[in-house]
Amino acid sequence: MNIQTALDNYLNKKARITQKDVGNGYNEVCDLDTGDCYTVRMKDGLIERIDNTMNVNKRVQVETPSGIKQLLNG
Repeated sequence: MNIQTALDNYLNKKARITQKDVGNGYNEVCDLDTGDCYTVRMKDGLIERIDNTMNVNKRVQVETPSGIKQLLNG
């Protein structure tokens, strides 16, 4: 069962969505009617919405008037 079929069965209507594979079994699904996009994965026929706040911490060096500082995002 794919995501389109599962959504159609759950919503009891033909959902207009686009779907893009983002790797590791995750898909980005966008509702064409509302414009909302979510990252989801399908496991055992169930759709699980993934929190889109997966942050990657990066160290950034910034030059300031008092010298070079290292910042950590996230």
